[in-house]
Amino acid sequence: MADDIFTEVDEEIRAERIRALARRYLVVAGVAVAAICIGAGGWQYSLSRAHKADAAVSASYFAAMRDAARAPDMPAGTVTPLSTRQKGALAALEALDGKARPPLRMLARMERAALLAGSGDTPGALALWDEVSRDQATDRVIASLASLLWVQHQIDSGDPATLRSRLAVLDAADQPWRGQAIEAEALLDLRAGKETDARARYERLSMDMGVADGVRSRAEAMLQMLGGGTDG
Repeated sequence: MADDIFTEVDEEIRAERIRALARRYLVVAGVAVAAICIGAGGWQYSLSRAHKADAAVSASYFAAMRDAARAPDMPAGTVTPLSTRQKGALAALEALDGKARPPLRMLARMERAALLAGSGDTPGALALWDEVSRDQATDRVIASLASLLWVQHQIDSGDPATLRSRLAVLDAADQPWRGQAIEAEALLDLRAGKETDARARYERLSMDMGVADGVRSRAEAMLQMLGGGTDG
């Protein structure tokens, strides 16, 4: 059940958030380097070399992202062995760990984790998500996302107390993935046989206009399954 519910979340994350943040970083980095070069005089040569290095790393990242892509007709959430191109992408992304600056380095780790999870190597993916979530250099949105994925991918098997301790941070009002965190808490409630608590969380989500449409829709579907649909 958990896999079905979180499939949409994982696809949204890969297709929208990570790529959007990567492109935003590249734009910001380019503007910053340009501004420094204008006022740095004698440092222009060194900064030009650094900019070229960043551009090369960025090109490697996006090339690896293209190779990492799953087949368009592959059902979301399907666990399949890595293709030859995906294995190459995994190696290329790992190589960026010693070359890329923190924002892009963290995105490369996130993509590596997605590849590992998609091929059935959940322990490897969990280790990478944990690294990203704990690294002080990680963007807040990415760090929270890594922590959320760490929870989601062991929602049926991980220690409930440990998972809830992570979610207690992620479900705060100012957190970017609050809706998905509350959704995960509801699944833990169901796992523990606390159907009343789960229903209460789903009811909150179904009426919360501050969470993503997909989260509200899934909450409404779960309420129907639990026999506690909303009044609309």
